[in-house]
Amino acid sequence: MDKPGKSIGSNGKRKYWNVQFAVPDTNLHFLVTIHEGEIDKTTDLTNKVNSPIPKEQFIKLSDINYDSPQLLKKAVKKGGVQPGKEWAKGYNFNLYKDPETNITQMVVIGWNSDYKKMAAISFNANNGKLLK
Repeated sequence: MDKPGKSIGSNGKRKYWNVQFAVPDTNLHFLVTIHEGEIDKTTDLTNKVNSPIPKEQFIKLSDINYDSPQLLKKAVKKGGVQPGKEWAKGYNFNLYKDPETNITQMVVIGWNSDYKKMAAISFNANNGKLLK
């Protein structure tokens, strides 16, 4: 979890995570909010998803060899992303599969150097390489 006295997410971990679960090729879709390692809330999104979610868009555990703590270190070393100070505090993370490239991506989200625009750095979650 977040380290006390540090920027939120500065160690690649957060107190809150949202995870989406679905059944392939159906519109059965659920959102689970995790707070401090425990399920805090579940939301059935089935009626809000109009079309079936293709099986190709799902992430397999074997697609993820790099996690947010490892990739945050790479993002900070590369530069260009600063922790948010007010809105979207600290670093935020997004894991998704790009439907065009079929690559599972971990995105480190923060702010640019002058804190005027949000900035993001994407990595291949399988091999840890920086994506353009």
